[in-house]
Amino acid sequence: MLTLRRPAAIVLKPVGPFDLGRMARLHRMCFEDGWSRTDLSQLLAMPGAFGLLARCRERSPFRVDTLRTAGFALVRIVGEESELLSIGVAPAFRRRGVGRELLRACLERCRRAGCTTMFLEVAVDNLAAQRLYESHGFRRVGVRPDYYRHTDGSRSHAFTMRCDLALGPSPTADNGDPTGLSDRPS
Repeated sequence: MLTLRRPAAIVLKPVGPFDLGRMARLHRMCFEDGWSRTDLSQLLAMPGAFGLLARCRERSPFRVDTLRTAGFALVRIVGEESELLSIGVAPAFRRRGVGRELLRACLERCRRAGCTTMFLEVAVDNLAAQRLYESHGFRRVGVRPDYYRHTDGSRSHAFTMRCDLALGPSPTADNGDPTGLSDRPS
C-alpha cells in the first residue's frame, strides 16, 4: 500500500555559490519574473546581503529518503535596518510552514546583527503572504503604485510593510497562519 509523502523537519542553510542555479530555478517557479543566477549572485554580493535555503527531507512511497529544496529567502542589512528582498516557497511545499520558518530565521538573524527594523514589499492581492507577515509583527506603512510588472505588461501595487525587531517575536508568530507563500510576488 502506498502512503502519502509527509515532510520531516525543515532544515535551513545559508546560500552558497553552488546554490545559485537551484535558487534561480526556484525563484522562477515562485514568481512570474524570476531572477537569474546572475541577478541572485549580484544581490548576494551586496554588503550585508544573505540568503537562506529551506530543505525538507521526505520519504517517498518506496521508503527512500530525499532532501528537497523547498524555499528560499534573500535579505539585505544596512546599518540598523534590514529588507526582505524576496522569499518564496516551491508550490509542492506551500502550506507546510516553510515560509514561516524562513521568515522567522531571517528576523532572528537580523535581530542578532543589531537591526531594529525590517521592511518588505508585498503585492496587494497576495493575502496569504500578508497574513504570514502580519503574524510576525509586520504592519502596513505605505503603498507603492504599479510596483510589480507582469509578463502581460500589466502592473500591480504593493504594500510596504515594516516590523519593529526590537519588540522581539510576535506572540502569534508560532500560532499564526501556517501557510507558505502563494505564487504572488512578495
